[in-house]
Amino acid sequence: MMDKTCDYSQTPFAPSTAIEVANEFLTLGFEESIDIDQMKLQKLVYYAQAWFLALKQRPLFEEDIEAWPWGPVIRDIYIQTQGYGRNPVVRKLSQLQPKNNDPLDCHFDMHIPKGVSERLKAFIRKVWDVHKNYTGIQLSNSTHAEGEPWSIVSEKYQGDLRQKPTIPNALIKAVFTNKVQHGRSALKTQT
Repeated sequence: MMDKTCDYSQTPFAPSTAIEVANEFLTLGFEESIDIDQMKLQKLVYYAQAWFLALKQRPLFEEDIEAWPWGPVIRDIYIQTQGYGRNPVVRKLSQLQPKNNDPLDCHFDMHIPKGVSERLKAFIRKVWDVHKNYTGIQLSNSTHAEGEPWSIVSEKYQGDLRQKPTIPNALIKAVFTNKVQHGRSALKTQT
């Protein structure tokens, strides 16, 4: 019997959307009674993209990550969560989808997406387990460290992020691939 699970290493498209990834983190937070404010949600989704780029050499989702003053931001997530301020996000996010699943139909509905595959859930769970106990501010501060993609873009723009420039996936991938390689080298020297 053929496995119908999407093998995201073989498809030319990203296996999910930023909203789907955000909703998976929200589900994990709801299940474990861990509050997720909008800043924490943004950084969790950013780290999921970063580690996926490093480990799978391709994006987890296609949406741009922008350099905003408080760190990396996915605009679609911000638009839906800005009203929460520093309070926890208490509902899943939605996204536009063509009616009748016809991409040529010009009529759209807002809906909560179906979610990510079981394989992606396992990946997102690993990211969650590493980062869940940090606050949004702590995660934001970690994105501001020297040599991090947000900091590199901020330096390029001399700290003026009013235009909210895109953090290129190629930059995120290079920085986090380097972390993976250094981590593996460190493990080899310890054994």
